[in-house]
Amino acid sequence: MKIKNVIIATFSVALLASCGGTDACSCIETAVEMGKEVEKANGDEAKLKDIEESYKSDIDACTELSAERAKEMEGMSDDEREAKSKEFEAELEDCDAYKEMMK
Repeated sequence: MKIKNVIIATFSVALLASCGGTDACSCIETAVEMGKEVEKANGDEAKLKDIEESYKSDIDACTELSAERAKEMEGMSDDEREAKSKEFEAELEDCDAYKEMMK
């Protein structure tokens, strides 16, 4: 199902994003909100399509941030990438939505 892929991508993107107008917290918030709406849709394809469309710009912004972060990490050693990943995780741990998601 396509919507599940979108949600998974949003969560993944949120783990990588962290700067600018769209940040890690806003990506996590989007993923949490979207997940709640998907759950309420109870498999209704029309509702799922509407949900996907309503979050398209947020998902695109988070995807763009993810690409920027991935590019930033190109050429880093394994240790540098691991340190940067831990830095991203620390940012997420300060987000209320992340705490909600991890419950």
